[in-house]
Amino acid sequence: MANEDDTARLFAIPDFWQPSSWLDQSILDINSNNPLFSLDISRQHPASLVAGAKSQVLPVASIPTPVKDGFFRLPIILKDLVHEEAETQVDLDGPGHLITQPDAVQIVEEDFWLSGDHDTPNPPECKTWDKFNQAGRGLYSASFITEAGPAAFDAMMKTNPASSGNGPDVVHDASYSVCLLTLALGRSSLLFSWSPEEKTFLKTVSYLRTSGLSLESMQSVDKLCLECANATRHLQAFAERTYSAPSTPTRVALAGVIDRLVTAVQSELSARGRTVKSILQVQSAVQPVHTVLTYVENLAKKLTNQKSDEGMLSSLFEEAQSAEYRSILLREVTREVLRLVSKPWAAFVEEWIGLKAEEGTPITKAGPSKGFIKVADKVWIDDLGYELEEPDFFLDEEKMPSFIPDDIAQATFETGRNIRFLREHHPEHPLSQQQIIIMSKPPRLEWQFEWDAITRLDTKINQYRKALSSAIQTSWLQKELEDEAPVSRATKNQNFFNQNLELEFFGKSDSQIEECLLASLSQLDKPLDDFSSRDGLSKLFQERLYQGTELSVDSERLSPHWSLVPLLSFSPVIGTQSRLVSQECMKMLFSSHELRVHIDLLKQYYLLGNGLLCSRLSHALFDPELETAERHAGVALGGGVMGLRLGGRENWPPASSELRLALMGVLSESYETPPGAVQRTKSSLTSRTFSSDLPGDLSFAVRDLSAKEIDHCMDPDSLEALDFLRLSYTAPSPLRPIMTPTILVKYDRIFMSLLRVLRMLYVVNELFHDIPLAGRRGHEPSSASLRFCIESRHFVRQIAAYFFNTGITAPWRRFETWLDTAEAESLGATDGSGFGADGSKNCSPDILRDRLEQVLDGIMTVMLLRKRQQPVLKLLEETFAVILRFSKLLRVQAHGKGMAGQERDRVKPETPGKLYSTFKKKVEVFLTVCKGLNEKTGVGSKGTQVDGQGRRERGIGNPIDQLLLLMDMSGFYAKG
Repeated sequence: MANEDDTARLFAIPDFWQPSSWLDQSILDINSNNPLFSLDISRQHPASLVAGAKSQVLPVASIPTPVKDGFFRLPIILKDLVHEEAETQVDLDGPGHLITQPDAVQIVEEDFWLSGDHDTPNPPECKTWDKFNQAGRGLYSASFITEAGPAAFDAMMKTNPASSGNGPDVVHDASYSVCLLTLALGRSSLLFSWSPEEKTFLKTVSYLRTSGLSLESMQSVDKLCLECANATRHLQAFAERTYSAPSTPTRVALAGVIDRLVTAVQSELSARGRTVKSILQVQSAVQPVHTVLTYVENLAKKLTNQKSDEGMLSSLFEEAQSAEYRSILLREVTREVLRLVSKPWAAFVEEWIGLKAEEGTPITKAGPSKGFIKVADKVWIDDLGYELEEPDFFLDEEKMPSFIPDDIAQATFETGRNIRFLREHHPEHPLSQQQIIIMSKPPRLEWQFEWDAITRLDTKINQYRKALSSAIQTSWLQKELEDEAPVSRATKNQNFFNQNLELEFFGKSDSQIEECLLASLSQLDKPLDDFSSRDGLSKLFQERLYQGTELSVDSERLSPHWSLVPLLSFSPVIGTQSRLVSQECMKMLFSSHELRVHIDLLKQYYLLGNGLLCSRLSHALFDPELETAERHAGVALGGGVMGLRLGGRENWPPASSELRLALMGVLSESYETPPGAVQRTKSSLTSRTFSSDLPGDLSFAVRDLSAKEIDHCMDPDSLEALDFLRLSYTAPSPLRPIMTPTILVKYDRIFMSLLRVLRMLYVVNELFHDIPLAGRRGHEPSSASLRFCIESRHFVRQIAAYFFNTGITAPWRRFETWLDTAEAESLGATDGSGFGADGSKNCSPDILRDRLEQVLDGIMTVMLLRKRQQPVLKLLEETFAVILRFSKLLRVQAHGKGMAGQERDRVKPETPGKLYSTFKKKVEVFLTVCKGLNEKTGVGSKGTQVDGQGRRERGIGNPIDQLLLLMDMSGFYAKG
């Protein structure tokens, strides 16, 4: 045996593994089977470790005290090795024995999972170097070759008979991924290049693959990236073509949207490509980009086929509506494209209705057409074919997008036309000053797809309406104060200087100046606005391009139906602006331009609503007792009142000088100023000149007639003898939108018909004066003559009563009542809410014009002046002609003059009896036709009339029925 020293040296602990603690030493002391290891405790040295001749002695102070409890307590597995030394003294009972006191601290039972007693013994296993090299990994046997790794798959591909020979070359994964990402961005690379001839990308090497992927898989990834690259190039080419060639604003906007969309998608793909390390990751990154770009490419092709901007917007709206059922990303992309492409159209609408300052050439009646506003000569054609032309604005409905309802389109057109009325005639008005509108912060016209956005839009509209109404009300108050106390121009300029040109620094305290400087510095410290931060497309792709599939249905916002989206997006803004503008236009028409004065003027003269005028005009035209205004050679004119004396003269028509002398002062002296109108000077109203100073320069004039009409006017005894005489009225420029040429033509036709009736009233009244005179000359009146006089007078008077009372007075009274309400609502409204006191819609110039035209149409219907009533009117005129022939015959018998010899010979066969028989037949036929018209409408039925606000007025009796009651209540003319 080896000696003890050799044994100790053989089993000695190496220097690099010396016990570092009392715990390590105890473990070695107990678990070691080496008898040479012992614990030597002496009184000089409380504890020591002995290893043969060489031992290390550890002082007692270096032995750590075990922890009783807590996080650092010893586990139960070491309970036999740990003993705590109480405050008792340690005794040694011989070498190698450790005696402890009986009151030593007992170890508390530990947790179950920290005990090693319940551990499952490890089964014996074979120790191999392979397992050692795997560092804890278990051996795994692959079931499929694809699971064995890229090397096994490549080896299998080489042994495949189909790939023998010239098989695909294997390229490094990272290099191929970079080329694919470059291709997806629409750029050429080492493996892919752009072919200008074929307008597509081509692969420089046909058969390439990466390790672990088949050729078919690589081709599918290549195809995905290739389609993405071609779509990118085609979209960029479309944008470049649009920019380089003359294009419409909508097409330019579409090109800009596509350009930004491609840039945003490429930016997101580039950022995503930095983390790509494999072909599958390339496919995952390119797939969303491919979906977006191919969809936008197809959308651009559809929009390019449209020939007009409105067609593009309509097609884009339909596409956005169909995209509602696609993925969330495509839905948001289409909405954003629709919003951006519609901006030029929305900006033009804002310029037209006055929400935005006009850029470029303003739209005027003398300028070219623009957008859906067409400037052309407006042609008015009445029932008889008269044509009048005047330049005006027109709504080109074909150039309005299909998603805009007709009522919104019409309100848009009328608002723009009314705002130009204010700018032309009232440039000082707040609505004419763009700066005031900008300060009121008008809402923008843009698409609103969510209910939350629509709610916010309503809030902005209310704020804008209140701010602008307040500015308008302040302007009216200032105007009233200026009217009460006129201020000189110098004082106004001084006040403006004091209010608007106040010094900003001099005269202010140090604290105020310091506050202004700090505010300026804080404003300069703010970063500049980044366009990309405001770009909705960039933000959309940044948030949704690679997270769109992760969004749930619950996260979607509630949206209105697409049929309501245009109405909810544009109607509130356009409607509010329309009500504000219409309200101010009506205020100006009633207050500044005296609309009521002109309407009353036309009623007095054209509708013969002035009794004094009717009397003066009848005498000036028909009274034979007045002095003649006809000039004779060598005969001086008398100094009395002169007239035309129609019916008592042989030559006709009168000369222009006769008209001047006979009608001088008739219009001006009979004018009655309406209540509430501005009183004119006495001299202007009593001026005895042919061209009076009446509103609209109202005067008599000669009508333009055709050759056939002139022939009828040459006969003084014909019904058309006075058709050459007309009233000339020129509407002031601000009132031309109300007093249109069409309305004035209707006024003129009514006046011509009433002038005939006025003549017939004078003629039938003169019959009773001529009968006694004829008897004195030997022409005793027969029963037929007397019956003719009585019945003709009854017929003419009832026709006149029907025309004036039923045709003019009743409807005009209703119109004036409506006009009073409209004036009160317009002058009393201040908030622009668009509703009057009775909840009705506020009036506008177009509604007023339509209402006036409807009233005139109703009057013409009663007076049988409509085109469809020409046969009935012809019967009435033939009846009047028979009365004029009888009047002429009776006048010849009474006065013995009034016709030449040839004419006297021609009318000799006519007798009062024959004329009476003819008259009676004409009346019977006329009443029979009227009864037929009454039966078509319904006897006793109640007619309806539509007012300017679209409401129907009921309770108006049938006009023909009233005429029949006036003419033949007892059935005298009814056929047996």
